[in-house]
Order: sequence, then structure tokens, then C-alpha cells
Amino acid sequence: MVTKQDAEQQTRSAWHADGTLREPLLVTPSGHVQHAGRSIPVYDSGNETTAPTIVLVHGSSGTARGSFWAVYPILSFTRRVVAFDLQLPADDAELTLADAVDQVRAVVEHAAADGPVALVGYSFGAVVAAAYASDRPDALASLSLVAGWSKTDRHQLLRNDLWQRLQEDPEALSRYTLLMAYSAGFVVGRNERDWRELQQAVASRPFPPQIMRLNRDIDIASGLSRIEVPTLVVGCTHDAMVPLHHSRMLFGAVSDARYLEIESGHAVTVERPAQLAVAIDDFTLDPHEHPAGAIVPVDHA
Repeated sequence: MVTKQDAEQQTRSAWHADGTLREPLLVTPSGHVQHAGRSIPVYDSGNETTAPTIVLVHGSSGTARGSFWAVYPILSFTRRVVAFDLQLPADDAELTLADAVDQVRAVVEHAAADGPVALVGYSFGAVVAAAYASDRPDALASLSLVAGWSKTDRHQLLRNDLWQRLQEDPEALSRYTLLMAYSAGFVVGRNERDWRELQQAVASRPFPPQIMRLNRDIDIASGLSRIEVPTLVVGCTHDAMVPLHHSRMLFGAVSDARYLEIESGHAVTVERPAQLAVAIDDFTLDPHEHPAGAIVPVDHA
């Protein structure tokens, strides 16, 4: 469990001994993993702990910071957490799911010196994590799929089509991303300063076109029955990018899955980072606390 008392015992983490956060996080890599002639930036909190190492797989933002800037420091308070930046092919060549899975494999091998890891994928990262888990369940202690999907449907293609058409109008594209990523309650509840900062953050991190093109062709449904590790599926109640039925389909397709729903838009890592981090921490410490098929109660506001 995440407690300050435990965190104070960590000698190498994302936190200073006085309890203040090391900044900036997820900007300067702690190292690199070499794979297929490419150097994958890795952000390793370095905590020494007996709990499984958490490996984070980012979403369509294209970087660990874009997806996990708020979640990583919470988890790394007591856990060893490894995140990485997916490396895209040069010259705008097409990214394949197999390439993304291979990069996850390389990072997991780097992180797994002390045993199987707890793999966590968010959005596009959940797709990649599930594809990896269907092939290498022996390397995992658990799997968490946050706001993920198994097969791109017509509704998602409509959104992706509009995203493609807005490429020549960055301001409109930024507003569209805000509309799709965040729940109405979160947007309305921001004060003016927070709203400006959120707009600036979204404008400064456009989604890489290679990932967005790959998102159009996702179909991992046939492999979900091969996932044999305890799995937590997290759906977001107000998700407009990956509507809730996708998480429910994942929950139904993975035999050893349990399901948690969070009141959030797609950007749950920004809207509800503490709730998500606690859910991941609880599950990865005791994946069998809730049996397969269970609906995990919402204990944290």
C-alpha cells in the first residue's frame, strides 16, 4: 500500500528524503534499452522493494510523460516503476503493433531482473500490453488495462477521421482533443489558470500521426483468450475516445479479469490520477484479492 512511512524507507526513488518530489519527472531518462538498433529511453524510479516492478506503457500521446506525469510519482512513492518512450520508425514510416510489442518485450526484460513484472497499459498502451500478455504471460505477475480496446470500431474511426482532417488547423485540433479526452465535469470545474495550463499542455503534445494511423487498424480480439495472468480492466464512465463498452468487452474476453469503473473521461491519468494509482497499487500487490469476474468496488474518491 502507498504510505509515507514506507516511502521514507526508500533510498533511491523519485522522491527526495525530505518528501519533496524530484523534478522534472519523465523528462530526462535514467537510462536506455537497446533494441533492434534503436535506443529506447527508460525512466526507472529505482526503488528497492519486494513488490513486483510496475512497467507503464503510454498511450497515443507518444511519451511516458504525456500519459503518466501525474501517476508515475504517486506509484513511485513506494514502488519501483519503469516507464519508457516508444520509439517510432524514421521518416514517418508505419508503426506496427508487432514493433510496439517488441519494444515492450525489451523493456520488460530490462525491468524483470527480480521476477515477473506488473504490466500497466493506458489507452493505446493497453492494446500493446494486452497483445504482449497474450504472447508472454510467463513474464508477468499481473496485467492492468486502462481505457483500452480490442478492436477499432466504426465509432472510433469517425473520431480518427476527424482528427486527420484537423491536422491543418492546430487550434481546432487542440480544442477537439480537449473535447474528446476530458469529461464535461472536469472541463467545467477548472479555474481559469488551470484551464489555460490544460490548453497549453494539450497544444504542446500533439499525438504522433504514426500511432494514430495504427489506432485505425487495431484488432487483438483473437488473442485475448490466451491472456492467463490476473488482469484488472479499468473503464472510464465518461470516455468519449474509447467508450465504456470497449473496457467491458475486454473484461468479458479475458478469463482472469476483474473490472473497475472510474468516474472520468478518457484522460483518467489526469482527471483521477490518485484514484487510478491506488487502484493499480492495490491490485498489483494482491492480484487475487478480488476473484476473476468480480466488479471491484470503488473505495477511493
